[in-house]
Amino acid sequence: MDETLWAKKSIGNDGLPKWLPLKQHLLDTSFTIKMLYRKYLSDNQQLTIKKAISDSYNNIPVSELDEKAEQLVKFIALLHDIGKATPAFQSKDSYRGIRELDLSIKSKLIQNGFFPSDDTKIPTSKFSPHALAGEAILKQYGVNDEIGSIIGGHHGMPVTSIGDVKRQLPKYPINYYFSNVYDRIHERWERIQKDYFQWALKESGLNTIDNIPSIKSFGSQVILEGLLVMADWVASNENYFGLFNMDQVKDGSNRYKNGWLKWFKTFKWEPEIYTDANDYYNDRFGFDPHKLQKQLFSTIDDSIDPGVFIIEAGMGTGKTEAALSSVEQLAQKKGCSGLFWALPTQATTNAMFGRVEAWCEKIAASSDTNVEIQLVHGKAALNDSFTKIPHSIDINEDENAGVLVNGWFSGNKKAILDDFVVGTIDQLLLLALKKKHLELRHLGFSQKVVVIDEAHSFDAYMQEYLYRSLNWLGKYGVPVVILSATLPSDKRLKMINSYLGISGADDYNQNNAYPLITYTDGNKVSQISVSDNIDSKNVKLNKFNGNLLDELKSVLSDGGVAGIIVNTVKRAQQIAKDMIEEFGEDSVELLHSSFIATDRSNKEKNLLLEIGKDNSHRPYKKIIVGTQVLEQSLDIDFDILFTDLAPMDLLMQRIGRLQRHENNNSNRPSKLKKPQVYVLQTDSNYEFDSGSIAIYGELLLIRTQYYLPSIISIPRDLSCLVQSVYNLSSDITNINLDLPNDFDAKYKRAKDSYQELINDKRKSAKTYMIKKYEKNKDNLIGWINKSKDELSDSKGDAEVRDGEENIEVIVLWKTKDDNYKLLNGKMISNSDLEIDQITKNIATNTIKLPVVMSKSYNIDKTIDELEKFNKKYLPNWQMCPWLRGSLGILLDENNDFIINGYKLHYDKNLGMMYNKIE
Repeated sequence: MDETLWAKKSIGNDGLPKWLPLKQHLLDTSFTIKMLYRKYLSDNQQLTIKKAISDSYNNIPVSELDEKAEQLVKFIALLHDIGKATPAFQSKDSYRGIRELDLSIKSKLIQNGFFPSDDTKIPTSKFSPHALAGEAILKQYGVNDEIGSIIGGHHGMPVTSIGDVKRQLPKYPINYYFSNVYDRIHERWERIQKDYFQWALKESGLNTIDNIPSIKSFGSQVILEGLLVMADWVASNENYFGLFNMDQVKDGSNRYKNGWLKWFKTFKWEPEIYTDANDYYNDRFGFDPHKLQKQLFSTIDDSIDPGVFIIEAGMGTGKTEAALSSVEQLAQKKGCSGLFWALPTQATTNAMFGRVEAWCEKIAASSDTNVEIQLVHGKAALNDSFTKIPHSIDINEDENAGVLVNGWFSGNKKAILDDFVVGTIDQLLLLALKKKHLELRHLGFSQKVVVIDEAHSFDAYMQEYLYRSLNWLGKYGVPVVILSATLPSDKRLKMINSYLGISGADDYNQNNAYPLITYTDGNKVSQISVSDNIDSKNVKLNKFNGNLLDELKSVLSDGGVAGIIVNTVKRAQQIAKDMIEEFGEDSVELLHSSFIATDRSNKEKNLLLEIGKDNSHRPYKKIIVGTQVLEQSLDIDFDILFTDLAPMDLLMQRIGRLQRHENNNSNRPSKLKKPQVYVLQTDSNYEFDSGSIAIYGELLLIRTQYYLPSIISIPRDLSCLVQSVYNLSSDITNINLDLPNDFDAKYKRAKDSYQELINDKRKSAKTYMIKKYEKNKDNLIGWINKSKDELSDSKGDAEVRDGEENIEVIVLWKTKDDNYKLLNGKMISNSDLEIDQITKNIATNTIKLPVVMSKSYNIDKTIDELEKFNKKYLPNWQMCPWLRGSLGILLDENNDFIINGYKLHYDKNLGMMYNKIE
């Protein structure tokens, strides 16, 4: 077979022009995909592929189809770039304009009869990109569309329709044969393409076209395409598989083994088998499991085909350890080789990362092998715990590194492919978003056990993406563990049904037991209540609309730590101002999302030191004012709680911060020994401030206030209260309640508005959402048509998180000498931008601008002004890897910055504030 055709052209590290023959790249990719099949794919993924091709091998048991599966993946890899064996591709110049190399290759193509000696006819790849060309060539040879569509989509976007494939050769013969008539050059191209095809059949072991198997599973096709893309990327990395000098056509070294070993860092995880919960918990965590943890362990141990497990239990009941235990059991039972742990925010993700890392260290120690881990969110690279973990480049001489970070898996598209990943929920929800290279995300998730933490935190828009993601995970046989303190039963029902791919209600929709485990074993759904011996505490709830300051002075007269959680930043700032004026700066702490990231991080660390679980210097008197950030991520302990009214499940989350740790009970002031909550904004006329309504809507606030008792027993009452609020089919009546005269009309308006909002969110979410798993879909053609990538400028652009777009900026202070300084006072000059650690520190000083500046009617103007400011005052940032693409603002000596008609002001105690300039 002719080896004149090229696959890659570049400049080597030695500054000389390099190339890679097409045949060599196909062999590199074939070897890589074979090794990935053996060493990377989980047992579950391998089984999925083998089941999909089993109809083509009726007399061979599925368990013995590894050889046939390897033949298939090798065949796909050997042909993935057959579309490069065309004049359209071979006539392309190198990307870097290496004229000497381009002319040399072109000369060889002319000598070997592929090009005419003149340039009268120049094919173009514009209408025949090589992935599409490859699918068209294979279609001509009679290869099934299942494999053809994998070839056609291996650059991240399957073709739109089969018509696009069928039209290629008749419409663009010059792109395939350099001629629309049958002549010598036409014959030369036709023959070389057939030679590549026959070579691939023989090299893969299939030998004839009749031996090419059908792939009777759409999910398997997605996994195979993801595997092909991954293999292609590894084989295309010049650090692993180097390019050749201009006159070189073969590599005489041990190319494949050396290339693979340069990339391969850890062996596939094979979970240990534990049959006793006590043994497991003592080995991994150093304590005996309690009843819920034991029950979950035995339930999974007894299951035959475990699927999704929903664990509803109170705050601080060891759900994290229960989930980690479940991951090892489920991975062992279902043949998974990794973990993805999803959390709602970057703050919760950062907090969980350390716990998962510690668990991974135990796995690495007990199995005597290295473990790869990734932290995935927008600021993961700025997380010190993550960056301090040894990277793969550091361990070449240390085979016992334990937990490490493999640098190849960095980046949004590759990180999910690693073994153990902790990330924000977005990474999971993107599984359902039509987006280029979606198959890579499916490949990564189909390898793992998935944990979804704080599942109550997602709104209706995000829930739609979650349900669709669960549907695909279920079809891949991926075990899922869902954790929540308070989960409305309709969400529980939808999660189960989505995973199983069914619809309709069942009795598990109505169960109000607590704590509760709902799980699937095959298609059977079961529930277990483990409420025995669970300690409950009674909390007094006071509906309060009096003077907050006076009440605080009274309840804290003998000291104590009071928490005040409100619904908006502006309200939190005003309350904090009032408290500081009365109690002094040292006695008041404010925490919300409008602090500079480094400032907020320091505040959180100080709070944990003062009122966390293991504090030794609990203050005599302290008032902590904050927004929703206090209900989500911090393990802190208040003696008494004041909170704005919020939907019942979120209200319970806030109450979970009240007298959280028993070790503090002996130190609480005498009048605060009994836990009590003051619920603010519980107006007798059911009137709520506009900020709360904008966040939560009126209906859930009405229903929460309506069902709010005077005493609640935690955790016993949690589920019943949450179900009462979210069961919208239960009518609110006037029985035994003093309700306003117009309540019925107000309630109806609120309910109609809520339903309209939910419907709008669901409709909006589906704009760019992939369809439910289609059992009978034959191939990948049209799978992600109208993807987000194609329509990124559209006003209907889909995001997996709903809400207004946020503008994030880096905040610095301007100095008199035209330099600037950080929040901590460190001076920065332009010359310092050459120092990597300094620019990294600058990049951590981020804040999101007030939402008013990113409304649809003025976001473009805000960004335009920011870009002009940055071009004028911060042009050097675009030369720095840590700052490239970022926007910055420089506060003046008064901590002010003017933009788009607003004056921003930063206060170290209150955070970012703003006023419209009249």
